[in-house]
Order: sequence, then structure tokens, then C-alpha cells
Amino acid sequence: MHHRRLLAAAVLAAAALSACGGGSDSYGNGPTNPGGTTNPGGGTSGVATNTVVIAEQAFNPGVVNVTPGTTVTWEWKACTDDGYGGYGGCVSHNVTFDDGSNIASSTQSTGTFSRTFNTAGTYKYHCVVHGTGMSGQVTVK
Repeated sequence: MHHRRLLAAAVLAAAALSACGGGSDSYGNGPTNPGGTTNPGGGTSGVATNTVVIAEQAFNPGVVNVTPGTTVTWEWKACTDDGYGGYGGCVSHNVTFDDGSNIASSTQSTGTFSRTFNTAGTYKYHCVVHGTGMSGQVTVK
């Protein structure tokens, strides 16, 4: 009987540890780092993609890496099944660049916005509606 209790405790412990394993983002895109974009140690990891999803008051991914000449498209998903997933109503967001270019999307809850990046550099942006707590970055290398 004592061995069965030990075996049951070991099985429960293994199940609990496996449940705490690596996570994925809310779109099923595989492992994410704590905070979504920062590696332990403080460096910015970034993702090679040209699509950023706006949903759940976040830009996903928060940091993207592209080559010169790439067009990045932001997609509003807050009002779709891929966005808030049944939470309340639609929330409006925008994309406003911090680089002095005065480039910004309209404030909207659906649709897309695109910008082509021809010059190497780091282009930070945020949502004016939600402030710098909702921000992202495009790195062009």
C-alpha cells in the first residue's frame, strides 16, 4: 500500500511539472519569452516576420526583424475570434511611430495598416490609445 502512495505521489508530481513547462503565445505560435520579447539578460530577441497582430492590448510579436525594402503589416484582430476570444466589445488601437516621421495609422478596431522600411534602423512605435505600455519595435538589418 505504501508503494502505491509513493507511485501516485510521483505521478502527480510529474504531471504538475510538465504542466508548468514552456508556453506558447495566444495564437499557438510556439514558445514565448517572459514578457513576449525580452530574453533573460535583457536583450531584445525579435522575430523575423512581416505581420504584427493587434489584439488583447498588445502587438504580437512585439519586436520584428526585417530586411530593407520589407513591408510590415499590422492586423487588427480585436473584433474577431482570433482576438479577444469573447471578452466584451471591440477595442480600438492605432500604430504611431516614435521616429519623428509622423507616420501613424488611424484609430480602428478592424482592418490593416502597412509601412515599408527601406532604411536600416530601429523603428519604435506605440498605441496612442493605450500609451507606451502597448508598444513595439521594427528592427531593419
